[in-house]
Amino acid sequence: MVSDVLVQEKHVNEHEAGMPHFSNGDDDSTSFDSCTDLTSTKLPVHSRFMHHLRRLSLPILLGQFLSALIATTGISSNFLVNFGVSLPLAQNFPHYLLLTLIYGTISWTRFCSKRHENSLSLWGKFVKFLHTRGWQYFIAGTIDVHANWAMVGAYALTNLTSVQLLDCITIPTAMLLSRFCLKTRYRWIHVTGVVICIIGSASMVGADYLAAAAKDATGNSTAATKEATGNSTASESGNSQHITSVLLGDFLVIAGAVGYGISNVYQEFLVRRYGIIDYLGFASLSATIWTAIYCSTLERNVIIETIRAHDPANLPSIVGCFVGFALAMFLLYTVMPVALSKTNAVLVNLSLLTSDLYALLIGIYLFGNVFHPLYLASFAAIMVGVCLFASRDPIFRDIVRAPKEEDEA
Repeated sequence: MVSDVLVQEKHVNEHEAGMPHFSNGDDDSTSFDSCTDLTSTKLPVHSRFMHHLRRLSLPILLGQFLSALIATTGISSNFLVNFGVSLPLAQNFPHYLLLTLIYGTISWTRFCSKRHENSLSLWGKFVKFLHTRGWQYFIAGTIDVHANWAMVGAYALTNLTSVQLLDCITIPTAMLLSRFCLKTRYRWIHVTGVVICIIGSASMVGADYLAAAAKDATGNSTAATKEATGNSTASESGNSQHITSVLLGDFLVIAGAVGYGISNVYQEFLVRRYGIIDYLGFASLSATIWTAIYCSTLERNVIIETIRAHDPANLPSIVGCFVGFALAMFLLYTVMPVALSKTNAVLVNLSLLTSDLYALLIGIYLFGNVFHPLYLASFAAIMVGVCLFASRDPIFRDIVRAPKEEDEA
């Protein structure tokens, strides 16, 4: 079966059809549908266009759905900040717990149902599971929870637009790690795209700095007009503190984006080798444990103070933001592997860039963020870089699925 899958992957790559097959022995694997009809090349141009349009319609729709989910998480986090709530750990706990309860239960049930397939006892198979891949799921969950922690925490320090645009660094990070860790081969056009993305991301930090400085200058000018006297030293100090806070938020976003890139590459390896359901179940269990520990030690008092300090009339809105964030993240984690299996990661990430455009409009007209022309220039640079990266398919290295006895461990 493995040889058949690898032959199919080679066949697909030779015709530049998209991403490699997600091969594993589990039933949860959503295989890459060999929908590239090679005979369609003999059809007229219009028919070939319609054929490829129909073939790509589902991946594009999935990408736009993921884009909407990402925009939803950003809106929820920004509204929580407006309510004076900054609980990045508690905010991530519900969706990790939900993923663990659903997919972890499925994985554990399947794990227990295979206990009579060889001579190992259930405990022996559990120990073997921890030794072969359990520790890998633990590392994957650890990386993911800290990346989410940095990303959600940044919403209290910088604005929604910068968060949504700076996370594009995930793409070059994932590409570089894929090259050196998964041995994926890239062409010069991919390297050019990465460089342009990095330049665009750096420009976004500069735009955020200029926008924050302009906002503080406007605020200080208005205050000086309304008041006869003012303390210029305090004003400059407040201005400096705000800019420092914004820059710290930007660097938290960059750290979270790099963490997402590492997590995505590791997820690609684990999913292709062991399956989607097991990854979601056991990696989420690791993330749930970490988040529970952090919440109980770092945010317990903050949670209590938040509940006591806020107007009871605002609590339903705050809870609604938590619920919306949790559901959006749960769906995002669930649908992302499916979208990747139907197309390639590049097309999915290109679709996700539309969420940045949504965030740009929302950040200006809904949250009152200050617009700077460098925002559009930075966004355009990132778009150009990603489009260059997506214009040619890289050469994927085959990742053979785990042996049957290891997959059943």
